[in-house]
Amino acid sequence: GKEPWELLADQEEWELAEWLMKNLGQGHTNKFMNLLITKNRSHLLFHNTQSSLQQVDSLLSGPGWTCEKVSVMGNLQDDNDQIRSEEYKLWMRNLVEITKDLIGNPLFKDSTVYAPERAYADKSAQERIFDDMWTADWCWEKQVSCHMVQYLENNT
Repeated sequence: GKEPWELLADQEEWELAEWLMKNLGQGHTNKFMNLLITKNRSHLLFHNTQSSLQQVDSLLSGPGWTCEKVSVMGNLQDDNDQIRSEEYKLWMRNLVEITKDLIGNPLFKDSTVYAPERAYADKSAQERIFDDMWTADWCWEKQVSCHMVQYLENNT
């Protein structure tokens, strides 16, 4: 597999871009990029927030976006006493394809949780902690549901 920084100059540039994205707003990133020491010594592939975002966007791949127009009925009436509606653009991606992309991405291998777990505040297990999706009862139910569907498909 590829390292995440392979599309940038090197690992150091990747780490700088990652730090800038996580820790500075756009204005501060631009100020940092405009410092003479940064301009004269760093020789980065990106020179401001816009070019750094373009670099990040070029790294991203995955399932494409689709757009559909949807008409939403409101609760107001027009001059002819007809219910008003508005059209909106709904941008979406295929959830199954997104899930496959995330599961297959090596960048997430150490931070992805696949199995539900029950977390407790202490060893007495009297107080449940619900702080991530995989700690919720819903996740337990879906895991069982998915396995049951798979079992039924393969054995009926």
